[in-house]
Amino acid sequence: MVIITPHTPAVIGPLLEVSARLGRTPHLVQAATGNTSLKRDGTLWIKASGRWLADAIRDEIFFPLNLEKILRRIDAGEDPSGQLENSEKPWRTSVETAMHAVLPHKVVIHVHSVNTIAWAVREDGPAELARRMGDIPWQWVPYTRSGLPLARAVQEAMARTPDARVLVLANHGLVVGGDDCEEAEGLLSEVERRTTLAVRPLQPPSRGLDRITGQSEWQLPEHSAFHALATDAVAHRIVTGGILYPCQRLFLTARALSFSESVDGKEIQSLKEPFVIIENSGVLLRKGLSAGELAILNGLVETLRRIPESAPIRYLTDAEIQDLFAPDACTYTEVPRRTGTI
Repeated sequence: MVIITPHTPAVIGPLLEVSARLGRTPHLVQAATGNTSLKRDGTLWIKASGRWLADAIRDEIFFPLNLEKILRRIDAGEDPSGQLENSEKPWRTSVETAMHAVLPHKVVIHVHSVNTIAWAVREDGPAELARRMGDIPWQWVPYTRSGLPLARAVQEAMARTPDARVLVLANHGLVVGGDDCEEAEGLLSEVERRTTLAVRPLQPPSRGLDRITGQSEWQLPEHSAFHALATDAVAHRIVTGGILYPCQRLFLTARALSFSESVDGKEIQSLKEPFVIIENSGVLLRKGLSAGELAILNGLVETLRRIPESAPIRYLTDAEIQDLFAPDACTYTEVPRRTGTI
């Protein structure tokens, strides 16, 4: 049941419902990643920066923006993200505001689907997806930094295929659009069906990891799938090879650290990384990780488990990684206990 407060018009009820469903689906949305929007009567309803889609029904996470005003900002070369738009709450506009605004669809859903990202980080992603999308009008958008640059790239993609309802954002995620929430969510389900990848089975961790934990700053993960970073040879090779997408760099680590099975526990005690990999043995997590960090790590693991051994990987370049922290880049913050900035 959707709770409509005096500040939440009933017109966005369906948006709240679909957003909450997506936010509770870890293979589509992790922590505060992903965002949804609705255009109605000149207003763009969009999730506020840092809010979790999973909270859409129980909390007020959407607020209205004047669509014409936002489009004027974009035309003038001004990124509308990060703007303080609500005097009663410290809410800022989403980093993806410009992208949602320039798309022609009444409802836009942007998710970090682990299936889609497993394709989106491949050099052969466009060709492979073309065979799977079939009759769905879609476009591949080469990697572009979020914010105004991504909105411009999306506009170019829509110019190439004006009827596109699906956009695959390289090294980033998935965007679908529709005339209403039901249509957009149905299209998302169909894209997921067509792009679903086989998941490699999990291998058990080594019992020897206990010697490194004890009273240290490290602990074994409750979620056994995390050990795939060490026990799945393909996942281990890929994760230690570079950065696949922005959230991996922004909210987890600059580079995954891997140690041999013979590592002395003292060698890792002073590290501040969120996780370390003991090759062929398992993964250790730093104590005190937030729910957001754990959710994003889970998304990374599930993505890696879906990438075939023979897939040609396209990592973010050093320049693209540096660009995430450029002075004019959209502002991200660390993922705190419940919220993050996406």
